Amino acid sequence: MEREPNLIISSASQRIVEDGVPFKVDIYKLEGGDGWSLEVITADGTSIVWDELFQDDQAAFNEAVATIREEGAVSFANGGSNVIPFKK
Repeated sequence: MEREPNLIISSASQRIVEDGVPFKVDIYKLEGGDGWSLEVITADGTSIVWDELFQDDQAAFNEAVATIREEGAVSFANGGSNVIPFKK
């Protein structure tokens, strides 16, 4: 039986605060994988995951910060333009 690959968590993963709004930035990849995944989690637990993979973890972190600043921290945390709400 083939073992599952390990999940590598980047040291660039961290908690940040922009304009008083806290975010958790998670950057990870599968062991042997080709790129880094980016996920930003808001204070209320909403998870925003980028579709594309990043060549390195610093590029992923820079994208998270740039996007939060571009959309505005409050707007991003409240849904922004990249969050699609689940239908009830």
